[in-house]
Amino acid sequence: MAVTIKSNVNNRFWDEWATLFDAVIYDADAQQNKYDDIVKAMTMEKKSSRWGEKSIVMGGLGDFQVKAEGADATQDSFSQGYEKFVEHATFALEVQISKELKDDNMLDDAKQKVINMVQAYKRTRAKLATAAITGAIGDTETITFNGASIDVTTGDGKALFNEEHALKNASSTQCNYFSDVLGSNTVVLNKAANRMRNFRDDRGEILGFLADTLILPGNDPEYEDFVKRVVGSDGEVGSDHNDINTQRGKWKIVVDPLWTPEISATNHPIIIQSSEALKALQGTKFYDRTVLDIENDVDVHSRNLTYNGFARMSITFPNWRHAMMIGASGSSKSVSDAEPFSG
Repeated sequence: MAVTIKSNVNNRFWDEWATLFDAVIYDADAQQNKYDDIVKAMTMEKKSSRWGEKSIVMGGLGDFQVKAEGADATQDSFSQGYEKFVEHATFALEVQISKELKDDNMLDDAKQKVINMVQAYKRTRAKLATAAITGAIGDTETITFNGASIDVTTGDGKALFNEEHALKNASSTQCNYFSDVLGSNTVVLNKAANRMRNFRDDRGEILGFLADTLILPGNDPEYEDFVKRVVGSDGEVGSDHNDINTQRGKWKIVVDPLWTPEISATNHPIIIQSSEALKALQGTKFYDRTVLDIENDVDVHSRNLTYNGFARMSITFPNWRHAMMIGASGSSKSVSDAEPFSG
């Protein structure tokens, strides 16, 4: 992520250790970890050079039209959807290396303190992404995260996961928030993926994006095991049928340990996502306005070496069509409105 370090240390007592700590910080920042993986799997990571960012969702062009020989082509224009603005929030943290630690030559313990600052920054990014995405359900419009108020609505003013997302240029609505818990086979998962494939843009055109990612909570181990068997087994799960499992090989599974919803017989939430739609539709955007910026200095009063970490970031949902939540007890909608195929 290219952390920035500004050293203000000019003290013979601390100079050597401060140089070592800089190397440790750069190394910890360069190491991809589970927190980086969570943000990368669930969002589009973007850089920003402004105090905030506005996204405009654009629908596609209409169909090509027939024309007579020598005649002008039919003029068309993009259909603008909803707009979404986000202002970046500032987060900060300090850690101190005590003079006593230096006196006693406890270098490894001191190193761990600065490594933990980098890990705390990465964890904060992942927690922000997780809290915003998994909290954006039903009637929720904002959540509070580490003292910041985070807008979790999309351009239509509804939470990311909602039963009635409105099309900008039509009177109809679409749902990406369902109550269905996976049963003993792939029927619910197949219907949910089909619903996502048939989402329409603000012009009313079917988008056709394929769902390929399942995001699971970190506190539902039995269900996690079942889902992995549903999408990974060669044949039909829990049966002696010889039919192939049509879901095998289609899905990437992401288990988010920071997502810990209340689990019950009717609440086993899973997020279904299309990685292609995430990028093409500017779905969930995670902005890094200021990547971790660290300054250090010696406090004359305590003689301690202080590290101050500073970062600015935000998350926003310009679109919702890249993601769907199923297994949510708070929803009254079912993906099974259509009759199942009876072959």
